[in-house]
Amino acid sequence: MLYTLIPDGNTGDHSNSYARLIGELQFIANATRPDIAYTISRLLSYTTNPTLQHVSALKRVLRYLSGARSYGITYSDVLGHPNYFFGYADTAFANTDDQKSTTGYIFMIAGGAVTWYSKRQSITALSSTEAEYIALSEMGHKARWLRSLFKELGFKQVLPTEIRGDNEGSIAMLKNPQFHKRAKHIGVQYHSIREQVRKEEITVESCRTQQQTADMLTKPLPWAKHKQHVAEMGLAAA
Repeated sequence: MLYTLIPDGNTGDHSNSYARLIGELQFIANATRPDIAYTISRLLSYTTNPTLQHVSALKRVLRYLSGARSYGITYSDVLGHPNYFFGYADTAFANTDDQKSTTGYIFMIAGGAVTWYSKRQSITALSSTEAEYIALSEMGHKARWLRSLFKELGFKQVLPTEIRGDNEGSIAMLKNPQFHKRAKHIGVQYHSIREQVRKEEITVESCRTQQQTADMLTKPLPWAKHKQHVAEMGLAAA
């Protein structure tokens, strides 16, 4: 399990070696290793003044990568529709540092991950439902971009792009107009996903938390669950 440790008053280290290493690991996380994306995203918050705990956490990431250095994302026509992608969206509500929630999402195609995201939300959500709604909206923007890219490549998405979430309240807010009053306080920029649903560009479906692959992009998980989601992302030894 990859833990992000929180400072407890240790003297900070102002050297640049931590920043250089975290930058290199961020490139790896963004390019080929979604399994470390959450941990690196959290450790980036302490780049200016890391403590010994953060350095120790960074070393654990290096040990993890050393033990899984042969891992890479593999793709295969396992679903019979290799040109169509779908995604998972999840949120961890209100972290202990600044009460900001963490958005995590991942898009899959042909049994492997093609793009993923793990980052704190820019606003403070008032509930887990609101945090999940914002995550779905952010994922909707990426889905629109991917659909446009695939169209340019000659693979027009004739079916709506499916997004799988595990928060029933946020899904209801998208699909049922009677919940509009509960979402009035949410920024206008986050409501564009409703138009995408109405135009059938995307469809948002419910999935059980146990099958929520994006869960590992929002929080530390037990080893067994981490390993399960790593396999679901298509990461395997070469």
